[in-house]
Amino acid sequence: MYFDFLNYQKFYDSTIGNSLSSHIESKLKKSCCLYEKQNIGCFGFCFPYLNFLKNYNSPISYCYPKKMGISEKPFHKFYKILIDEDNIPFQDSHFDHIFSIHYLENVDNTKICLRELWRVLSPEGQLYLIIPNKKSSWLLSDKSPFSSGIGFSKNQISSMLDDSFFEIQFIDRLVYFPNTNLRIIRKNKDLIDKFGSIFFKFFNGVYLCVIKKKIHASITSRLVIKKNLIKSIIKNT
Repeated sequence: MYFDFLNYQKFYDSTIGNSLSSHIESKLKKSCCLYEKQNIGCFGFCFPYLNFLKNYNSPISYCYPKKMGISEKPFHKFYKILIDEDNIPFQDSHFDHIFSIHYLENVDNTKICLRELWRVLSPEGQLYLIIPNKKSSWLLSDKSPFSSGIGFSKNQISSMLDDSFFEIQFIDRLVYFPNTNLRIIRKNKDLIDKFGSIFFKFFNGVYLCVIKKKIHASITSRLVIKKNLIKSIIKNT
């Protein structure tokens, strides 16, 4: 089931929700290099993960897919709008930084969605993705906010980002602790993550992907395009 706005809000108001968002936020903010007055776009349900943005004097737009909906309550002071995933209502190269959380795994067409994010991101702009691992218990648990969409492997992520003209800076595996409110788990989540990253490396809950917009095709991409063009010419002759 696709989680709507109120479902996400209810989860992140819970103890485990707060624990999850603060854990990921601590990793996310270390990966960001932000400056004052830069335009920031947040796609999906990002707000619980981005408390550190309050330290910057930057215009922030929170963009929610129409099928997720939005609350009428003024839960934060920034811009909030409903959008179509395949037609984002911002001009080309508008955002210097884009955060995408609970977004990419729920869209109808991943390729079109990524192309739209590429379009509204400025040249050399940064995209930060939090997306679920297809092998994770966080994807399989009905009580998890990551269970509403599809999961990805690291190879799938690399392939789809390269096809969409993004340059991957790095991909980190995060969250090895389970989706439970047990106090002993919450208290030792950092230790569990350290243990899990060694002995259960491929079963992380989510990936943190930091990506830069490319404004030129790589050599590999150009060769693929050239080969496809040659095949097309031969086929038509």
